[in-house]
Amino acid sequence: MISRRKFAALCAYGGVSLISSGRSFDALAQTGAASPTESTDDADYVKAMKGVLDAVPLAESDPDRPTYHFHPPAQWTNDPNGTFYYRGWHHLFYQLDPFSPTPGHQHWGHARSRDLVNWEHLPIAIWPSASKGERAIFSGGAAIAADGKPRLIYTSIGHPEPEQWLAYPVDDELIRWEKYANNPVMDESIHKNGAIRSWRDPFMFKEAGATYMVCGGGSLAGKAQVQLYKAVNGDLTAWEHLGAVFQTLERKDRNYECPNLFKLDGKWVLILSPNRPCEYYIGDLDLERVEFIPQAHDILDPGNSYASNISVDDKNRTILWLWGRTNTPAGKGWNGVITIPRILSVGPDGYLRQRPAPELETLRTDEQSFPASDLEKPLILKGVSGLSTEIVAEFSGTGTFGLELRRSRAGMPGVIVQIQRGYLMLGDQIRAYIGNAERYKLQVYLDRRCIEIFANDGSAAIYNQIEAPIEDQGMAVFAIPQPARPAGFSLGPTVQAPTDKPPKLESLKVWSMRPAQFSMERFHV
Repeated sequence: MISRRKFAALCAYGGVSLISSGRSFDALAQTGAASPTESTDDADYVKAMKGVLDAVPLAESDPDRPTYHFHPPAQWTNDPNGTFYYRGWHHLFYQLDPFSPTPGHQHWGHARSRDLVNWEHLPIAIWPSASKGERAIFSGGAAIAADGKPRLIYTSIGHPEPEQWLAYPVDDELIRWEKYANNPVMDESIHKNGAIRSWRDPFMFKEAGATYMVCGGGSLAGKAQVQLYKAVNGDLTAWEHLGAVFQTLERKDRNYECPNLFKLDGKWVLILSPNRPCEYYIGDLDLERVEFIPQAHDILDPGNSYASNISVDDKNRTILWLWGRTNTPAGKGWNGVITIPRILSVGPDGYLRQRPAPELETLRTDEQSFPASDLEKPLILKGVSGLSTEIVAEFSGTGTFGLELRRSRAGMPGVIVQIQRGYLMLGDQIRAYIGNAERYKLQVYLDRRCIEIFANDGSAAIYNQIEAPIEDQGMAVFAIPQPARPAGFSLGPTVQAPTDKPPKLESLKVWSMRPAQFSMERFHV
């Protein structure tokens, strides 16, 4: 088999290197040249790769860029796509604009990891086939076909209406991908009751030996819906529409994006991106009646994450992936990350638990422990940097307590993480319910421009960007006791008032975090 690099040199056509888009490398090498249609599409691929590579020096020079959150080599990223585990590798595809740190020319980037921490950047997997009318490659998912190999299905943009297209791997390492010759595998004509507005973002799952797909969108009547489909062959190239498996319960929801429907701990989970923070429902799925029946509902992450995807690894862990917005200022050469991989489970209360992948512990270094404190005054953490850091703190008592992070030399915090009246709060606007407890645990990941917080072993999780000067790296722990109840205060004859113990820091550990490795060895034409 001819190598990719040698083949690119062999197939020089009109001064542009060519990469196969319809035949094997060996077959194209024997012909000596590609067709004009293939030449156009291959030239677009080379241009896209060059767009990313040219921006790498600028992106890498930004001291505010995260060091262990996944990110492309450079430029814009948003939704995680087609996430799956295969032959020892976690594969992550993602929305990529290779020409700009702002969105507009969506491709599918690709990376893989052995450990969810260190990554190998691979060549762009899917790019628009201009010769076939494609303008952008929108989000999608992955599934294993009958031949034991993965397939990618994505929303193809550029046609009168969105279409769902399929791509398959050319090599066993999944480096090169080809588009199915008879795309689309689905267009609007598949729907039983007329067109679906904003129809996009396929996600696949298996049940009882069959492969199913959900797509987002909305009805012509203006109701957000999730459509359900079933594969009718093992190659996943033919599908039938079963109907709307879920419809919004909110009047304001016009369409759903990036739906994920999957089994977890004996229940079914539906995650939706409703053009605001992601939400989830836990319930039952009746495939015969084409109906998802919700039993619990909550916000997945009230911060600045969006557009989820799901994978299951060889340990049978269900892994959640999310786009983390960074709102990076112009002129930096990058914008956006993928959040820390989160391990999902259903808690005893029937709601989701989100825990950071424990593999991140391999990045810990320089551990520092701090003694318990009554926090009568703020505890300033001296000798530690809050730039790329993990913090694990445990508190007890009532009142308001938490962490001041990215503090300036004058003591002004760039961000405050606190627990108050049963809520985990980030700043004044972002909050997630965790309820009252005897003890509270905060696990915080600071990664330069990013912050992620996990409370009480995954009862709540928040991602957000940080707006603070890079030199502001101080940290402090604080507490404000709950005000005393007035004399004669009563919650009623049958209600027992909680014990108002003053807040206390029970334990605190801080680690500096080493940068993750992002190999560029395979990222070339």
